[in-house]
Amino acid sequence: MMKTATLFAILIFTVFLIVPGESPSQSATFAEFKVDALYRAAKVSWKTAGDPKAEMSVQIMRADTFEEGPYQEVGVVKITPGKSSYEYIDKSMGAEAKYYYKLIIKETNESMGPKPTRPFFSPPAT
Repeated sequence: MMKTATLFAILIFTVFLIVPGESPSQSATFAEFKVDALYRAAKVSWKTAGDPKAEMSVQIMRADTFEEGPYQEVGVVKITPGKSSYEYIDKSMGAEAKYYYKLIIKETNESMGPKPTRPFFSPPAT
């Protein structure tokens, strides 16, 4: 029994050494995330840490009224090598309500949020 357990442990260890994992330097992660209210819109902005080897996609998810959801995709932004700051303007807002935003990197399923906002419903003073 002890031999079997030892062989199994060696096998698992060998598999982890042979199968290349994705290191943090090969993918992007979220470093900062904020949502700013605009006139009948919201500006979703974020920064990433790490430089992906290939293009990745970030889903911008929004929930109306409840922080728990349900969340729906309102946009997708591509993360590209060499760039770390991104923004998305959500102009698809309805009546006055509180909205919650989450970001999800499709390739790694990493998420950040939710962040609340309530858009302005009168034009800025001039």
